[in-house]
Amino acid sequence: MVYDVDYLYNLLVELGMFTSEELRLLTYINGFNMETLEDALYARYGYRSADQLLEELQEEEEEAE
Repeated sequence: MVYDVDYLYNLLVELGMFTSEELRLLTYINGFNMETLEDALYARYGYRSADQLLEELQEEEEEAE
């Protein structure tokens, strides 16, 4: 799946994984980029990449069907 930093930022907020305020602070300090968001994902949840998170979400969705 092709996605950008805006998509991932919004997804993380919509899923309740981070608040907008948390991500805003992180991106102000470290830059508004995929690396910053993926570092946050790793620090809080242990996901090494956005791809890993998206794959797990897809697997959970398939299991629910």
